[in-house]
Amino acid sequence: MLMTVSAVCLLAAVLFPWQSLATQRRSIDHAADTLERLQAETSYLAVQVAEAKDPVVVERIAREQLSLVREGDTLYRLNVDPADVITLPPAWPLPGLAHLLGDGDG
Repeated sequence: MLMTVSAVCLLAAVLFPWQSLATQRRSIDHAADTLERLQAETSYLAVQVAEAKDPVVVERIAREQLSLVREGDTLYRLNVDPADVITLPPAWPLPGLAHLLGDGDG
């Protein structure tokens, strides 16, 4: 009986720290993955900041995305009626779009 109790106590003394070490290892692995992800995101954002400080990049983005022009430049815009470009099939399920396009059938 004493041997059994001693064996169980010895086994518990060996297994509990082992389980704690395994839990700590998983926690460390998770923290390392998080750190790696955050470092990659930080690098990406550092590149974005560097590009935001580059006047050539800022001008390109202003022209392409915001349609801004420099003083003295001429801006040309083409106005196209979407109804001339888009033809909806007869069984189109969304009548609101046909109404917006000026299609008298929908």
